[in-house]
Amino acid sequence: MRAVRKVLISLVLASACGPAMVVPGTDSGAPDSGSHDSGSHDSGFHDSGSPDAGPYEPPVVKLERSLFWTDPSLLDEVKFHKLMAIAAPDGHGGALLQQWFVRFSTTQHSERALQAQFLDAFAATHGADPTQWDLSLMPFKVTGIHNRIDLAQYGPNGHCGELRVSVSCTDVTLQPFHALFLFRQPMSASDEGCQGVARRWAELSRLEGSSLLDAVRAELRAGFVRERFELIETVEFSLAPWEWRQWVKTPSSGPLPFTLENPPLFQQVDVEGLNAAGPRRDEFLTWVADNAAALDARTLLLPERFRAQSVRVNQGVPRVPVSLQGLRADVAAQYPSLRQNLELVGCAACHTADAEFVQTRTDRTVSPFYDKELKARERHLEKLARGERPFAPFGPLQASPVLPP
Repeated sequence: MRAVRKVLISLVLASACGPAMVVPGTDSGAPDSGSHDSGSHDSGFHDSGSPDAGPYEPPVVKLERSLFWTDPSLLDEVKFHKLMAIAAPDGHGGALLQQWFVRFSTTQHSERALQAQFLDAFAATHGADPTQWDLSLMPFKVTGIHNRIDLAQYGPNGHCGELRVSVSCTDVTLQPFHALFLFRQPMSASDEGCQGVARRWAELSRLEGSSLLDAVRAELRAGFVRERFELIETVEFSLAPWEWRQWVKTPSSGPLPFTLENPPLFQQVDVEGLNAAGPRRDEFLTWVADNAAALDARTLLLPERFRAQSVRVNQGVPRVPVSLQGLRADVAAQYPSLRQNLELVGCAACHTADAEFVQTRTDRTVSPFYDKELKARERHLEKLARGERPFAPFGPLQASPVLPP
Protein backbone atom coordinates (compact mmCIF):
# COMPACT_ATOMS: atom_id res chain seq x y z
CA MET A 1 0.00 0.00 0.00
CA ARG A 2 2.81 2.43 0.83
CA ALA A 3 4.35 1.84 -2.58
CA VAL A 4 1.04 2.60 -4.28
CA ARG A 5 0.64 5.80 -2.32
CA LYS A 6 4.14 6.99 -3.21
CA VAL A 7 3.44 6.88 -6.91
CA LEU A 8 0.35 9.06 -6.60
CA ILE A 9 0.84 12.65 -7.62
CA SER A 10 0.76 14.81 -4.53
CA LEU A 11 -2.04 17.26 -5.11
CA VAL A 12 -4.07 19.62 -3.01
CA LEU A 13 -7.73 20.35 -2.73
CA ALA A 14 -9.08 23.26 -4.72
CA SER A 15 -12.42 24.88 -5.15
CA ALA A 16 -14.35 23.61 -8.05
CA CYS A 17 -17.16 22.48 -5.75
CA GLY A 18 -19.88 24.80 -4.64
CA PRO A 19 -20.06 26.61 -1.31
CA ALA A 20 -19.81 24.47 1.79
CA MET A 21 -22.81 24.93 4.04
CA VAL A 22 -22.79 24.65 7.82
CA VAL A 23 -25.06 22.24 9.66
CA PRO A 24 -28.15 24.13 10.92
CA GLY A 25 -27.97 24.95 14.59
CA THR A 26 -24.19 24.99 14.79
CA ASP A 27 -21.92 27.94 15.38
CA SER A 28 -20.90 28.73 11.83
CA GLY A 29 -18.51 31.50 12.75
CA ALA A 30 -19.97 33.68 9.99
CA PRO A 31 -20.16 37.38 10.78
CA ASP A 32 -23.51 39.10 10.90
CA SER A 33 -24.27 40.25 7.37
CA GLY A 34 -24.81 43.81 8.49
CA SER A 35 -22.02 44.08 11.04
CA HIS A 36 -19.10 44.56 8.65
CA ASP A 37 -18.53 47.17 6.01
CA SER A 38 -16.73 44.97 3.53
CA GLY A 39 -15.16 47.95 1.82
CA SER A 40 -13.99 49.79 4.91
CA HIS A 41 -10.35 48.69 5.15
CA ASP A 42 -7.54 50.25 3.17
CA SER A 43 -6.41 47.87 0.42
CA GLY A 44 -3.57 50.05 -0.75
CA PHE A 45 -5.50 51.56 -3.65
CA HIS A 46 -8.68 53.56 -4.14
CA ASP A 47 -11.79 52.17 -5.77
CA SER A 48 -12.63 54.01 -8.97
CA GLY A 49 -16.25 54.25 -7.93
CA SER A 50 -18.81 53.10 -5.39
CA PRO A 51 -21.95 51.13 -6.35
CA ASP A 52 -23.89 54.42 -6.54
CA ALA A 53 -21.27 56.50 -8.34
CA GLY A 54 -22.55 55.90 -11.86
CA PRO A 55 -21.17 53.80 -14.72
CA TYR A 56 -18.11 51.78 -13.91
CA GLU A 57 -16.07 49.60 -16.22
CA PRO A 58 -13.74 47.17 -14.43
CA PRO A 59 -10.32 46.30 -15.81
CA VAL A 60 -9.83 43.04 -17.65
CA VAL A 61 -9.56 40.73 -14.64
CA LYS A 62 -6.39 38.65 -14.44
CA LEU A 63 -6.75 35.57 -12.29
CA GLU A 64 -3.23 35.76 -10.84
CA ARG A 65 -3.96 39.27 -9.54
CA SER A 66 -7.59 39.15 -8.45
CA LEU A 67 -8.64 35.52 -7.97
CA PHE A 68 -5.86 33.00 -7.33
CA TRP A 69 -2.44 33.51 -5.78
CA THR A 70 0.57 31.20 -5.68
CA ASP A 71 3.32 33.81 -5.24
CA PRO A 72 5.65 32.38 -2.55
CA SER A 73 6.03 35.79 -0.91
CA LEU A 74 2.28 35.74 -0.21
CA LEU A 75 1.76 32.07 0.53
CA ASP A 76 4.74 31.76 2.83
CA GLU A 77 3.26 34.48 5.01
CA VAL A 78 0.00 32.61 5.57
CA LYS A 79 1.32 29.33 7.05
CA PHE A 80 -0.58 26.35 8.43
CA HIS A 81 0.07 27.24 12.08
CA LYS A 82 -1.35 30.74 11.53
CA LEU A 83 -4.50 29.29 9.98
CA MET A 84 -4.98 26.97 12.95
CA ALA A 85 -4.46 29.86 15.37
CA ILE A 86 -7.09 31.92 13.52
CA ALA A 87 -9.57 29.04 13.47
CA ALA A 88 -9.11 28.01 17.10
CA PRO A 89 -10.98 29.73 19.93
CA ASP A 90 -7.81 29.83 22.07
CA GLY A 91 -5.75 31.59 19.40
CA HIS A 92 -3.21 28.76 19.34
CA GLY A 93 -4.71 25.81 17.53
CA GLY A 94 -2.96 22.84 19.08
CA ALA A 95 -5.92 21.59 21.09
CA LEU A 96 -8.29 22.04 18.15
CA LEU A 97 -5.88 20.21 15.85
CA GLN A 98 -5.65 17.29 18.27
CA GLN A 99 -9.45 17.02 18.57
CA TRP A 100 -9.84 17.26 14.79
CA PHE A 101 -7.20 14.67 13.86
CA VAL A 102 -8.37 12.18 16.51
CA ARG A 103 -11.92 12.58 15.22
CA PHE A 104 -10.86 11.05 11.90
CA SER A 105 -10.62 7.71 13.71
CA THR A 106 -13.86 7.90 15.72
CA THR A 107 -16.61 8.92 13.28
CA GLN A 108 -19.08 6.06 12.87
CA HIS A 109 -19.21 6.15 9.06
CA SER A 110 -15.41 6.12 8.61
CA GLU A 111 -12.43 5.38 10.83
CA ARG A 112 -8.94 6.45 9.78
CA ALA A 113 -6.15 6.30 12.33
CA LEU A 114 -3.15 7.79 10.54
CA GLN A 115 -3.97 11.39 11.47
CA ALA A 116 -3.97 10.58 15.19
CA GLN A 117 -0.80 8.52 14.77
CA PHE A 118 0.85 11.49 13.08
CA LEU A 119 0.06 13.62 16.14
CA ASP A 120 1.31 10.90 18.50
CA ALA A 121 4.65 10.94 16.70
CA PHE A 122 4.82 14.74 16.95
CA ALA A 123 3.90 14.62 20.66
CA ALA A 124 6.67 12.09 21.32
CA THR A 125 9.18 14.79 20.40
CA HIS A 126 7.36 17.98 21.40
CA GLY A 127 5.42 16.98 24.50
CA ALA A 128 1.97 15.65 25.29
CA ASP A 129 0.27 19.03 25.85
CA PRO A 130 -1.08 20.24 22.47
CA THR A 131 -1.52 23.78 23.81
CA GLN A 132 2.26 23.99 24.08
CA TRP A 133 3.09 22.66 20.64
CA ASP A 134 4.94 24.85 18.18
CA LEU A 135 2.68 24.22 15.19
CA SER A 136 5.09 26.06 12.90
CA LEU A 137 7.27 22.94 13.09
CA MET A 138 4.58 20.77 11.51
CA PRO A 139 5.20 19.73 7.88
CA PHE A 140 2.44 21.57 6.04
CA LYS A 141 2.74 23.78 2.96
CA VAL A 142 0.27 26.40 1.74
CA THR A 143 -0.27 25.76 -1.97
CA GLY A 144 -2.73 28.45 -3.02
CA ILE A 145 -5.15 31.19 -2.00
CA HIS A 146 -8.47 31.13 -3.83
CA ASN A 147 -11.00 33.96 -4.15
CA ARG A 148 -14.45 32.36 -4.44
CA ILE A 149 -16.51 35.52 -4.74
CA ASP A 150 -18.41 33.65 -7.46
CA LEU A 151 -20.15 31.79 -4.62
CA ALA A 152 -21.84 35.01 -3.48
CA GLN A 153 -25.45 34.80 -2.32
CA TYR A 154 -27.20 38.07 -3.12
CA GLY A 155 -29.79 39.87 -1.04
CA PRO A 156 -30.52 40.35 2.68
CA ASN A 157 -28.51 38.06 4.96
CA GLY A 158 -26.39 37.01 1.99
CA HIS A 159 -22.61 36.98 1.65
CA CYS A 160 -19.92 37.64 -0.93
CA GLY A 161 -18.51 34.14 -1.26
CA GLU A 162 -15.34 32.87 0.35
CA LEU A 163 -11.59 33.13 0.56
CA ARG A 164 -9.97 29.71 0.66
CA VAL A 165 -6.47 28.53 1.53
CA SER A 166 -5.27 25.14 0.27
CA VAL A 167 -2.69 23.26 2.36
CA SER A 168 -0.76 20.05 1.80
CA CYS A 169 1.11 17.86 4.26
CA THR A 170 4.69 17.27 3.13
CA ASP A 171 5.56 14.50 5.60
CA VAL A 172 5.90 11.05 4.05
CA THR A 173 3.93 9.52 6.93
CA LEU A 174 0.80 11.56 6.09
CA GLN A 175 0.65 11.80 2.33
CA PRO A 176 -1.40 12.54 0.38
CA PHE A 177 -3.27 14.71 2.90
CA HIS A 178 -4.75 18.05 1.86
CA ALA A 179 -6.90 20.62 3.64
CA LEU A 180 -8.84 23.68 2.56
CA PHE A 181 -9.57 26.46 5.07
CA LEU A 182 -12.70 28.46 4.22
CA PHE A 183 -13.33 32.05 5.28
CA ARG A 184 -16.60 33.86 4.54
CA GLN A 185 -16.54 37.19 2.73
CA PRO A 186 -19.25 39.25 4.44
CA MET A 187 -21.76 41.48 2.73
CA SER A 188 -22.58 44.95 3.97
CA ALA A 189 -26.22 46.00 4.21
CA SER A 190 -25.67 48.60 1.49
CA ASP A 191 -24.03 46.19 -0.96
CA GLU A 192 -26.44 43.27 -1.39
CA GLY A 193 -25.10 42.56 -4.87
CA CYS A 194 -21.46 42.44 -3.69
CA GLN A 195 -20.59 45.09 -6.26
CA GLY A 196 -18.32 47.02 -3.89
CA VAL A 197 -16.44 43.88 -2.85
CA ALA A 198 -16.15 42.79 -6.47
CA ARG A 199 -14.73 46.17 -7.50
CA ARG A 200 -12.05 45.95 -4.86
CA TRP A 201 -10.95 42.56 -6.13
CA ALA A 202 -11.20 43.59 -9.78
CA GLU A 203 -9.12 46.71 -9.20
CA LEU A 204 -6.20 44.52 -8.16
CA SER A 205 -5.84 43.59 -11.83
CA ARG A 206 -4.66 47.15 -12.57
CA LEU A 207 -1.70 46.72 -10.23
CA GLU A 208 1.71 45.13 -10.65
CA GLY A 209 4.82 44.35 -8.63
CA SER A 210 5.07 45.52 -5.05
CA SER A 211 1.89 47.60 -5.32
CA LEU A 212 -0.07 44.47 -6.18
CA LEU A 213 1.52 42.39 -3.42
CA ASP A 214 0.88 45.10 -0.81
CA ALA A 215 -2.76 45.40 -1.87
CA VAL A 216 -3.30 41.63 -1.79
CA ARG A 217 -1.68 41.43 1.65
CA ALA A 218 -4.10 44.07 2.93
CA GLU A 219 -7.05 42.08 1.61
CA LEU A 220 -5.79 38.86 3.14
CA ARG A 221 -5.16 40.47 6.52
CA ALA A 222 -8.78 41.62 6.54
CA GLY A 223 -10.11 38.32 5.23
CA PHE A 224 -8.28 35.79 7.35
CA VAL A 225 -9.72 36.60 10.78
CA ARG A 226 -11.43 34.40 13.35
CA GLU A 227 -14.94 35.78 12.95
CA ARG A 228 -14.88 34.91 9.25
CA PHE A 229 -13.61 31.33 9.61
CA GLU A 230 -16.24 28.88 8.36
CA LEU A 231 -14.93 25.32 8.13
CA ILE A 232 -12.21 23.00 6.80
CA GLU A 233 -12.40 20.48 3.98
CA THR A 234 -10.03 17.54 3.72
CA VAL A 235 -9.18 15.06 0.99
CA GLU A 236 -6.70 12.35 1.84
CA PHE A 237 -5.42 8.91 1.01
CA SER A 238 -4.15 7.77 4.40
CA LEU A 239 -6.15 4.61 3.74
CA ALA A 240 -7.64 3.49 0.42
CA PRO A 241 -9.89 4.81 -1.03
CA TRP A 242 -9.51 8.59 -1.29
CA GLU A 243 -11.90 10.31 1.13
CA TRP A 244 -13.31 13.82 1.11
CA ARG A 245 -14.89 15.34 4.22
CA GLN A 246 -15.97 18.69 5.62
CA TRP A 247 -15.35 19.77 9.21
CA VAL A 248 -17.62 22.39 10.75
CA LYS A 249 -17.58 24.19 14.08
CA THR A 250 -19.91 22.45 16.53
CA PRO A 251 -20.60 23.67 20.09
CA SER A 252 -18.87 21.60 22.76
CA SER A 253 -19.12 21.24 26.52
CA GLY A 254 -15.48 20.16 26.73
CA PRO A 255 -12.34 22.24 27.18
CA LEU A 256 -12.96 24.06 23.88
CA PRO A 257 -16.19 26.00 23.22
CA PHE A 258 -16.45 24.26 19.85
CA THR A 259 -14.95 21.28 18.09
CA LEU A 260 -14.72 20.25 14.43
CA GLU A 261 -17.29 17.67 13.37
CA ASN A 262 -17.96 15.87 10.07
CA PRO A 263 -21.57 16.51 8.90
CA PRO A 264 -23.15 15.46 5.60
CA LEU A 265 -21.26 17.05 2.72
CA PHE A 266 -22.66 20.04 0.90
CA GLN A 267 -24.42 19.03 -2.35
CA GLN A 268 -23.04 15.49 -2.30
CA VAL A 269 -25.73 12.94 -3.05
CA ASP A 270 -25.51 9.74 -0.99
CA VAL A 271 -25.10 7.35 -3.91
CA GLU A 272 -24.72 4.14 -1.94
CA GLY A 273 -27.60 4.86 0.42
CA LEU A 274 -30.00 6.18 -2.20
CA ASN A 275 -29.33 3.33 -4.62
CA ALA A 276 -30.69 0.91 -2.02
CA ALA A 277 -34.39 0.12 -2.31
CA GLY A 278 -36.62 1.44 0.45
CA PRO A 279 -38.64 4.43 1.68
CA ARG A 280 -35.65 6.83 1.52
CA ARG A 281 -35.04 6.03 -2.14
CA ASP A 282 -38.76 6.36 -2.92
CA GLU A 283 -38.80 9.78 -1.25
CA PHE A 284 -35.71 10.80 -3.19
CA LEU A 285 -37.19 9.86 -6.57
CA THR A 286 -40.37 11.78 -5.77
CA TRP A 287 -38.32 14.83 -4.77
CA VAL A 288 -36.25 14.61 -7.96
CA ALA A 289 -39.38 14.43 -10.10
CA ASP A 290 -40.93 17.41 -8.32
CA ASN A 291 -37.77 19.52 -8.73
CA ALA A 292 -36.38 18.22 -12.01
CA ALA A 293 -36.13 21.58 -13.80
CA ALA A 294 -34.10 23.22 -11.03
CA LEU A 295 -31.91 20.16 -10.55
CA ASP A 296 -31.17 19.97 -14.26
CA ALA A 297 -30.18 23.67 -14.19
CA ARG A 298 -28.03 23.09 -11.07
CA THR A 299 -29.83 25.78 -9.08
CA LEU A 300 -31.37 23.79 -6.21
CA LEU A 301 -29.85 23.00 -2.82
CA LEU A 302 -29.76 19.29 -2.07
CA PRO A 303 -31.55 18.52 1.23
CA GLU A 304 -29.30 17.20 3.96
CA ARG A 305 -31.35 14.01 4.25
CA PHE A 306 -30.11 12.97 0.80
CA ARG A 307 -26.42 13.77 1.32
CA ALA A 308 -23.41 11.61 2.24
CA GLN A 309 -21.08 12.33 5.15
CA SER A 310 -18.02 11.71 3.02
CA VAL A 311 -16.99 10.97 -0.55
CA ARG A 312 -14.88 7.91 -1.24
CA VAL A 313 -13.19 7.39 -4.59
CA ASN A 314 -11.14 4.31 -5.47
CA GLN A 315 -8.09 5.09 -7.56
CA GLY A 316 -8.56 3.72 -11.09
CA VAL A 317 -11.99 2.21 -10.39
CA PRO A 318 -15.06 3.56 -12.25
CA ARG A 319 -17.37 5.55 -10.01
CA VAL A 320 -20.81 4.12 -9.30
CA PRO A 321 -23.45 6.68 -10.37
CA VAL A 322 -26.68 7.38 -8.53
CA SER A 323 -29.54 5.42 -10.06
CA LEU A 324 -32.70 7.18 -11.20
CA GLN A 325 -34.35 3.92 -12.26
CA GLY A 326 -38.02 4.20 -11.41
CA LEU A 327 -38.17 7.96 -11.98
CA ARG A 328 -41.38 9.06 -13.68
CA ALA A 329 -41.01 8.36 -17.39
CA ASP A 330 -42.19 11.81 -18.50
CA VAL A 331 -39.57 13.49 -16.28
CA ALA A 332 -36.77 11.23 -17.50
CA ALA A 333 -37.72 11.95 -21.11
CA GLN A 334 -37.93 15.71 -20.62
CA TYR A 335 -34.56 15.96 -18.83
CA PRO A 336 -32.17 13.39 -20.36
CA SER A 337 -29.13 14.84 -18.50
CA LEU A 338 -30.90 15.09 -15.16
CA ARG A 339 -28.86 12.41 -13.42
CA GLN A 340 -25.55 13.87 -14.62
CA ASN A 341 -26.43 17.41 -13.54
CA LEU A 342 -27.71 16.17 -10.19
CA GLU A 343 -24.33 14.55 -9.55
CA LEU A 344 -22.15 17.27 -11.09
CA VAL A 345 -22.84 19.61 -8.15
CA GLY A 346 -21.06 17.19 -5.82
CA CYS A 347 -17.35 16.64 -5.40
CA ALA A 348 -17.17 12.98 -6.43
CA ALA A 349 -18.65 13.37 -9.90
CA CYS A 350 -17.25 16.82 -10.64
CA HIS A 351 -13.72 15.83 -9.70
CA THR A 352 -13.72 12.55 -11.60
CA ALA A 353 -15.58 13.50 -14.82
CA ASP A 354 -13.14 15.94 -16.45
CA ALA A 355 -10.76 16.65 -13.60
CA GLU A 356 -8.08 15.26 -11.40
CA PHE A 357 -9.54 14.48 -7.99
CA VAL A 358 -7.72 17.49 -6.56
CA GLN A 359 -6.99 20.61 -8.51
CA THR A 360 -4.08 22.59 -7.03
CA ARG A 361 -0.89 20.59 -6.86
CA THR A 362 1.64 20.66 -4.04
CA ASP A 363 4.08 22.36 -6.43
CA ARG A 364 1.49 25.19 -6.74
CA THR A 365 0.47 24.40 -10.30
CA VAL A 366 -3.11 23.62 -11.29
CA SER A 367 -4.93 21.04 -13.38
CA PRO A 368 -6.34 21.90 -16.83
CA PHE A 369 -9.86 21.67 -15.42
CA TYR A 370 -9.12 24.19 -12.70
CA ASP A 371 -7.46 26.51 -15.20
CA LYS A 372 -10.76 26.58 -17.12
CA GLU A 373 -12.62 27.32 -13.90
CA LEU A 374 -10.30 30.22 -13.10
CA LYS A 375 -10.82 31.70 -16.58
CA ALA A 376 -14.59 31.54 -16.09
CA ARG A 377 -14.23 33.28 -12.73
CA GLU A 378 -12.38 36.17 -14.39
CA ARG A 379 -15.40 37.04 -16.53
CA HIS A 380 -17.76 36.42 -13.62
CA LEU A 381 -15.88 38.90 -11.43
CA GLU A 382 -16.03 41.55 -14.16
CA LYS A 383 -19.82 41.17 -14.30
CA LEU A 384 -20.08 41.35 -10.52
CA ALA A 385 -18.03 44.55 -10.48
CA ARG A 386 -20.43 46.09 -13.03
CA GLY A 387 -23.33 45.29 -10.72
CA GLU A 388 -24.88 42.66 -12.98
CA ARG A 389 -25.37 39.99 -10.27
CA PRO A 390 -24.34 37.15 -12.62
CA PHE A 391 -25.77 33.69 -12.10
CA ALA A 392 -23.47 30.93 -10.86
CA PRO A 393 -24.83 27.37 -10.85
CA PHE A 394 -23.87 24.82 -8.26
CA GLY A 395 -20.83 22.92 -9.45
CA PRO A 396 -18.49 24.07 -12.23
CA LEU A 397 -18.73 27.67 -13.42
CA GLN A 398 -17.16 27.04 -16.83
CA ALA A 399 -19.50 26.84 -19.82
CA SER A 400 -20.60 23.36 -20.93
CA PRO A 401 -18.62 21.30 -18.41
CA VAL A 402 -18.10 17.65 -19.18
CA LEU A 403 -20.91 15.72 -17.54
CA PRO A 404 -20.14 12.60 -15.49
CA PRO A 405 -20.63 9.27 -17.29
